Amino acid sequence: MLITIIAFIIVLGILVLVHEFGHFITAKLAGVKVLEFSIGFPPRIFSWKRGETKYVIGALPFGGYVQMLGEDSASKDPRAYNNATPGKRIIIGIAGVLMNIILAWVLLSIGFMIGMTPLATPSSQIGGTEIKPQIFVVQVEKDSVAEKAGIKVGDQLLGTSQSSFLDLSSVSNFTKTNAGQTVSLKIKGEDKSTTTKQVSLPSGKDAPLGVGLIDQGIVKVAWYKAPGAAIREAYEVVKYTFTFLGSFFRQLFTTASISNQVGGPVAIYNMSGSAARAGAVVFLQFIAMLSLNLALINILPFPALDGGRVLFTILEKIFGKRIVKEEVEGLIHTIGFALLILLMLAITYKDIVKLFHR
Repeated sequence: MLITIIAFIIVLGILVLVHEFGHFITAKLAGVKVLEFSIGFPPRIFSWKRGETKYVIGALPFGGYVQMLGEDSASKDPRAYNNATPGKRIIIGIAGVLMNIILAWVLLSIGFMIGMTPLATPSSQIGGTEIKPQIFVVQVEKDSVAEKAGIKVGDQLLGTSQSSFLDLSSVSNFTKTNAGQTVSLKIKGEDKSTTTKQVSLPSGKDAPLGVGLIDQGIVKVAWYKAPGAAIREAYEVVKYTFTFLGSFFRQLFTTASISNQVGGPVAIYNMSGSAARAGAVVFLQFIAMLSLNLALINILPFPALDGGRVLFTILEKIFGKRIVKEEVEGLIHTIGFALLILLMLAITYKDIVKLFHR
């Protein structure tokens, strides 16, 4: 429990701090007056003021904010956000997203230098040295011997009691050699528990298990190549996340339901503890994945999100004037924020239900 709590605070603290610091530092560099820089939401634990900015630590670690003069209402102060050029406001708006992407890139680079299992890119395409092979099941054919034995997608084929599977060819050679026999396979499930499955291999030349496999081993990359490998991994994660977000919103607006694959604070809390217990590299990888997801969600053109604010600024740049008054835009963002809170509450409720109905 203690490890989970500490890991949860560290994860959210890092993600929020990096994101909000992006807005904060670009606003300062652009000459915009920053009134408040908060990590966490109220109630406030403590705060202090340095110069013109109040720095706050909030009790609820689910986000943060940078409050700038003239952000949601017009101000005549030349240093107000509403008086900054559209270009400066766009840079301030996307800075948090860029910082989250940079954080993910740095963490993935460190992970590949140490040795890490890529989540989105085949390990054979990373370009490093596979220091520990890992054979995972990515498909199970219907009515196959694997399905009858209880092998599932996501399982890892470890080998037998006598030998380990070192690559895909070793699995193929094993099934061919033992065609027509009942064999014992050591399987590690997604919950990390190891079991032994009795599999009756069919007779014939190939004696297939009836599964699709991928060799997704732990890859170590030279320090000067690791940043490039991290970029490739981040790109693959971004592609997958965009695809997932598309299906999520289609389901949300067509069926008014939330996918079981979506998790909120409760799910992140549980996963933070699991990732921390799995080791430093997995923990770094977990933070990197969340950082990329946070970046992509924030850049969506929805009110209250960074993308929504940037969209209004881009429209102003295109038309040469604000399309709505500052007060109206502020109201739109407030409504958008309320809708996001409702969505988060619904996701959290779903997480809690799943937690108590495992």
